Amino acid sequence: MLIEIRDRASSFVAYIIIGLLVISFALWGIQEYFGGGGAAPVANINGSEISLPEFNQQYQQYKQRLQDNLGNNYQQLYPDESVIKKLVIDDMVNTELLRQEATNAGFRISDASLVKRIQQIPQFQKDGKFDPELYERLLQVQRYNKAQFERELREQDKLRQLETSLAASSFLPKNDLQRFQKLIEQARDFKYAIVKVDPNAVTVSSDEIGNYYKENQQLYQTPEQVKLAYIELKEEELADQISVSADDARAIYDSQPERYVTDELRKARHILLKVPNEVAADAIELDEALDKANGYIQQLKEGASFAELAKQHSEDSLSAEKGGEIGFIAPGDFTSQELEDALFSLKVGEYSKPIRTEQGIQILGLEEIQVAEQEPFENVREQIINERKGQLVQERFIEIAEELANLVVEQPDDLHEASESFNLEIKETNFLVANSNAEILAYPKIQSLAFSDDILNEGLNSELIEVADGHVIAFRLLEHKKSEQRPLALVSEEISKVIAVRKASKLATSKGQEILAQMQTGSSLESLSAQNSLELISHGALQHDDNRVPKTITSHVFNMSRPISDKPTVNGIALADGTFALVELNNVVDGTDQVDDEKVLQLSQRVNYGRREFNAILEAIKNDADVEVFEDNL
Repeated sequence: MLIEIRDRASSFVAYIIIGLLVISFALWGIQEYFGGGGAAPVANINGSEISLPEFNQQYQQYKQRLQDNLGNNYQQLYPDESVIKKLVIDDMVNTELLRQEATNAGFRISDASLVKRIQQIPQFQKDGKFDPELYERLLQVQRYNKAQFERELREQDKLRQLETSLAASSFLPKNDLQRFQKLIEQARDFKYAIVKVDPNAVTVSSDEIGNYYKENQQLYQTPEQVKLAYIELKEEELADQISVSADDARAIYDSQPERYVTDELRKARHILLKVPNEVAADAIELDEALDKANGYIQQLKEGASFAELAKQHSEDSLSAEKGGEIGFIAPGDFTSQELEDALFSLKVGEYSKPIRTEQGIQILGLEEIQVAEQEPFENVREQIINERKGQLVQERFIEIAEELANLVVEQPDDLHEASESFNLEIKETNFLVANSNAEILAYPKIQSLAFSDDILNEGLNSELIEVADGHVIAFRLLEHKKSEQRPLALVSEEISKVIAVRKASKLATSKGQEILAQMQTGSSLESLSAQNSLELISHGALQHDDNRVPKTITSHVFNMSRPISDKPTVNGIALADGTFALVELNNVVDGTDQVDDEKVLQLSQRVNYGRREFNAILEAIKNDADVEVFEDNL
């Protein structure tokens, strides 16, 4: 479903980004202040748009993580960045579809649940305990106000709630799990030998080198390079210029007191009688549970203790030990609206009628009410100051950015006027090549513009470009180095090695196929290995996930036909390293199909059937939705 980016993060900012990537951020794109209206949408999902700034931010974040994780392999694995763009926009579309589905289905996250979630985040803890000052300080450093952060975290948890409810309701039949068990525990007894030819033993002629050079001249050119000058403005760097006094915070508090009120909390007990969800429920089982619940209601009417009834009869083992106590409940804590409505309609000492929920039949009892209260100003003063400061910094950033946008266009021949007007340093890059991710070319819009005609031939400033939320850059060309053909003399050794490796690979494959033909006529791999000075390798019977054998060979072995009448199955495969593997499969040992309840649980988790069902549901939601992606705007 979603792009997999759950790599362990060591910094707070990485934690925030990774935790919240599943949310389609509601961000303001500052381009709308630069004239020409708002930023063009990149997608429309049932009437809800994803803007270009939203897409660029998530694209940049995902791309940066790939670069951090893959290092020098990034360019090789992702030479065409349109692949990454497609991954990101598909993810954002899926996320928006799920957000809409969660909202329509009535999923909610209460304030109490949100507070508990925040207090459990390790980055906000000091000595193992939640530290409010640390929380607010870290948010301020990352240019988050509390309202924004908590809104995004609430959306994230709502999506998780939807995903969990859908995935948890799916299961794989036991007979299918038995077949799966039999397959994953299957073992195959095989031998293999590797045919290889040393490239250093291969002769490469000067004619071969010359012909290869002529046919592949485009591979042997120096890259086009640019050196750029640029100025940048970051919203976070304006924070030190803005201050909000306690008097200002007090004025906001007095003008908007309704924003600083605690939730009403209700302390409750419950009795739970478990019944399968309504789709799987047996009518007789449901009737029996309702009869029991009505019996407990009658006992309560006759003066029985709710706590004692819960201890004796509730099937919620955790709360039953405490007399059914489930603590203080805030609006939105229950996933069932009927449960919430029932609890908040009770008076202290009253109990509800039996209520049908996803868990079964429940009876609620109300113990205590904590009424909503006005938060003291001292408790929320820092929150108000941080929120207001964030607003003022954003306003100042937009104000400066608007003026910069005009200056770089009105003074198109240099960046000095824009630099001096706002005391911005003119920075210079090293020489950069197209499609690299070095320095400011890491930002997609700059990368696409740096080698454009306006920059290379016209000598103009770029427009002011929003490269991330609260971060804009304008740049111009300092120096340009055109691509040039590298002389044959400088690349002949490099070409010789390429040709030698290819010829060695062909020779290894040819030799391997000759030996394979002999195996197919009845010769054993053992005897042929000895004749051809090949190392014969055998580890006995191995399962598919055994890492003692290269994965390519293991996968090939497990796709080979079973041996018939003690006659081994033989085959060969050309490997990516230029060698050729000869394989002799002697026996297949199937795993057991006996599974107990514990094994069923383990296999279900391994198969991850709930995830597959969830993906299928997501696909169905997508098919019914009105989704349009504007690829030209990406």
